[in-house]
Amino acid sequence: MIRYVFNDDQPLALKNAKDADPQKIGVALSEIAAVSGGHLKPAAVVEAARAPRHVLHKHFEWKDSVAAERYREQQARQIIRSVRIVNDDDETKPQAAYLSISDKGGVSYRPLEAVINSVDLQLQVLKQAERDLDAFERRYRDLNDICDLVKIAREKAAARRSAIENRPRPS
Repeated sequence: MIRYVFNDDQPLALKNAKDADPQKIGVALSEIAAVSGGHLKPAAVVEAARAPRHVLHKHFEWKDSVAAERYREQQARQIIRSVRIVNDDDETKPQAAYLSISDKGGVSYRPLEAVINSVDLQLQVLKQAERDLDAFERRYRDLNDICDLVKIAREKAAARRSAIENRPRPS
């Protein structure tokens, strides 16, 4: 029998997460995939979860007004991430106009210029990059060639962060 667990490297972003049973959810997802010839698609998961007695039902937001607002927030994230800036004086490729930063106030997007001009924001971005690379490495740990490349990138990010942390700051 297959044993299902939740990914331990990120918080469970799930409605009623405290009541979530990874084994029941894993089995339910497996059953949904089996109906579709092994292809698990989000739309099929939502459709199966519509049944009030389905194990996944309680983990979805069924109030259309709440779900619609969350969907619009996701659309806003996509819009923010899609905007790039181009320096007309420089021939470099377009860069992200905003970067996602996690801090005590939660996650927000900060202008690229603000990040470039702030050691603290640079450190936050580098720490997030290291966490992302760690997660990527864990996800693909069975593919050694890819993990070797990710390890090199993670080491470079850590060295850059260390250099910024140890750089003298203006008083």
